[in-house]
Amino acid sequence: MGILQGIIAGFKEIWAHKLRSFLTMLGVILGVAALASMFAFVEGMFAGWKQVMQELGGMEKLSTNESQIPETQRPFRHIARQRRRADVLSVRANVPGVAACAPELDLQGGLVRYRNKRTWMPVYAVTAGSLLVNNQTVAEGRFISDLDRATGARVIVLGSGIVEELFEKNAPAVGRLIYFRDQPFRVVGVMQPLGGPGTRGMRRGHDFMRWRNRFSYIPLETGMLRMTGTKDLTWLNYKVKDTSRLDRIAEAIQNVLFLTHRRLLNFSVTTNTEMFERFAEITGAFGVSLGIIASISLLVGGIGIMNIMLASINERIREIGIRKAIGARDRDVLVQVLVEAVVLSLTGGLLGVGVSVGLTEAIGVILRNTFSAPVVRAGPLVFSFCVSVLVGIFFGMYPALRAAKLDPIEALRYE
Repeated sequence: MGILQGIIAGFKEIWAHKLRSFLTMLGVILGVAALASMFAFVEGMFAGWKQVMQELGGMEKLSTNESQIPETQRPFRHIARQRRRADVLSVRANVPGVAACAPELDLQGGLVRYRNKRTWMPVYAVTAGSLLVNNQTVAEGRFISDLDRATGARVIVLGSGIVEELFEKNAPAVGRLIYFRDQPFRVVGVMQPLGGPGTRGMRRGHDFMRWRNRFSYIPLETGMLRMTGTKDLTWLNYKVKDTSRLDRIAEAIQNVLFLTHRRLLNFSVTTNTEMFERFAEITGAFGVSLGIIASISLLVGGIGIMNIMLASINERIREIGIRKAIGARDRDVLVQVLVEAVVLSLTGGLLGVGVSVGLTEAIGVILRNTFSAPVVRAGPLVFSFCVSVLVGIFFGMYPALRAAKLDPIEALRYE
């Protein structure tokens, strides 16, 4: 009997026991579906986090935040300086490679009113540099100008989410007079919604970023003079020209601020790259954990294939003996049994890929407004399918060798 005939015989044997074959494939189906779905979820989390990082300013953004003074410097904490506009001037003058600076003051938000509508919104006092540093754009009107800052003008740029709550759909917002903390502000612009292209009325983006669409902005000096009465800043953000020099620029900024802050380390310089790398580590560990679980599922499926093939051989010992007695070679028997195992795993792999695609698409609909929606790609699906075929070959080899080595005389005597 030739190899082709052995393959045909293997297919016939599977078809003759449909239910048993399907139950055997079930382990492989679940294993492949778990493995492919794991790739989709990890890929989705990583892609979503990359988008979040981009919408938070990209990898070229540096931030100076408040930090606890080291214990050795705590006796001098009463002379510590907070971040101020003078720090911006010092960095600009002494650190080459900084494309833009964005001093920001968090006003902690407050009640905003337009006619009979009221809502709460977070408000930040900023400069024109915030647009470039934070990778944001204006959908309608304009952003904060130097003239607004110089005059302490009561102007405001609203987030797209606030516009949707205060004004009628598709009604112009620019030029309206609103009241923030009972002070009048003229709307001069509306921010582009984060999470996707478009203006008001279009997709608002991921739920994770949707809260940022409520942020509104006023001139920095207006916030200092009319709201807080302080010159201290909440953040100092920077954008570098060359990300390859990011670490050196961050170190240079820290050295400059160390001097302007009277040699007290009451601040820290962080980058989005650091946050992205930490998230990549977490994602990698999460992927390894899920991969191990999925591999165990495939291992169970492979053991099921080996178990059913051994049981099948025990049922067909006399048949194998007769085939060998009339001229079948060891290779022919091995191919037939191995083909059965491979076909089981191959079919299970195809069905598993289909289950994975359907499952991830269904969950993707549920998680469509989050930054962790799964992403289905061809590469991981092909890899998962190939793993299922290898599982069939590996776990089918022992039963195939055992069947091929049967002695035809002993097999014919078997009851």
